Amino acid sequence: MQELEAPERAIQAFEKIHQLQVTIHDLGGTLGPAIIRDRFQHQHSLCKCVKANGGEHRCATFEIVHVRANIRAYPDGRYHVCHSGLVEWMAPVFDDFELEWVLFAGVRLPGPDLGSIHRELPTLWQRVPWERSTPLPPSVGKEEADLILEHLLQLAARLRTWAGKRRLPPHRHPVEEEVNHRLIQRRTMIRSYIETNQSHPIRLRDLARQLAVSEDRATHLVRECCGETFRDMLIEARLKTAKELLRLSSLSILEVALCSGFNEITHFNRLFRRRAGCTPSQYRRRALQSSPEQRPTRK
Repeated sequence: MQELEAPERAIQAFEKIHQLQVTIHDLGGTLGPAIIRDRFQHQHSLCKCVKANGGEHRCATFEIVHVRANIRAYPDGRYHVCHSGLVEWMAPVFDDFELEWVLFAGVRLPGPDLGSIHRELPTLWQRVPWERSTPLPPSVGKEEADLILEHLLQLAARLRTWAGKRRLPPHRHPVEEEVNHRLIQRRTMIRSYIETNQSHPIRLRDLARQLAVSEDRATHLVRECCGETFRDMLIEARLKTAKELLRLSSLSILEVALCSGFNEITHFNRLFRRRAGCTPSQYRRRALQSSPEQRPTRK
């Protein structure tokens, strides 16, 4: 049997200690070869029950749209109750201030002292979508929840160290380093605003207001710091979300378009084909063919 790489060994150690399952959104595409493919989707039996009973749309919206949109407000991670009433933990990993991975760990039932835990959406179910005979995970209290979050952050740091050894940054002069740091800060502000608000009908003037500059100055700042136009960055952010939804959910093409910030299906299809070289349906089909075990099901 082939020896597991360091990231997978570290993940399995965390899972063994806490009896939780780790799922990873690999936005940077750097962890994929080093971890098992099942980690790209929630594999917990309760999560599968939720999706099989009509919760697919809510799951995708919760993780990719709601949690991702606010993720920069939680650089040290958080735990929350999802729309199905289950507790999960989240830890983001940034590379040069850009989001590279999101680690999720779950699930548990909320204990009585987690009454003030963060809830992104109201609970979806009037009654649980699994059979009464289904084995349930234990409840978790605040002390244990805090400990799990700390260990998940340590796991994230371990993965970041592993990745960093594979791409050592070039040496820079101190003055060049300072200039580069300012550019990174501005780029982070711009990308963060776009990522957070991509599902809304935002425009360049909204970003300019956020940066407290004129619209013309915002145009130059975006080009200078990011090397792209605001429109191109917004489209790419929305298409990136759309691709994740196409791979990881069974939402209809229209639902994917709306969740990603496109309000017109024809416009979405045209942009997707122009940027990705195929239609959304073709993209989903190819993704499923390359990873059949990740095939989403809709019941």
